[in-house]
Amino acid sequence: MGKLSIITVAVIASCVAGCGDRPAATADTAAAPAATETTPAKAVAPAPVDPDARRFDCQADTAVVVLDGTARATLPGGESYALEKIADSDPEVYVGDSLYFTLGADAAHLSQQDGMRELACSEVD
Repeated sequence: MGKLSIITVAVIASCVAGCGDRPAATADTAAAPAATETTPAKAVAPAPVDPDARRFDCQADTAVVVLDGTARATLPGGESYALEKIADSDPEVYVGDSLYFTLGADAAHLSQQDGMRELACSEVD
């Protein structure tokens, strides 16, 4: 028991010695910065796109990029799907996973392969 008491006294003595004559810490009374003063969040830069690529914005915050016989569809959650062009299709048709992208002379649409949930797309200049 004698050793335990000496260790306890040593710990308490070191804590007291560390306190010294410093004034007690006070709560910071400065107001928290307003929401408008906070550091802005970093914007996520989109992946670089080849200048020859054709870009389409679709309904429901979905996008499609077409280049060299392939297309990439990006869904709102950030999921990206590769689509392959069906050879000699007219209008152009790209398929992959369960997605289907048609690119006609006057309109473009992204849908599921079963034709459900068709989204209208418009080309971005």
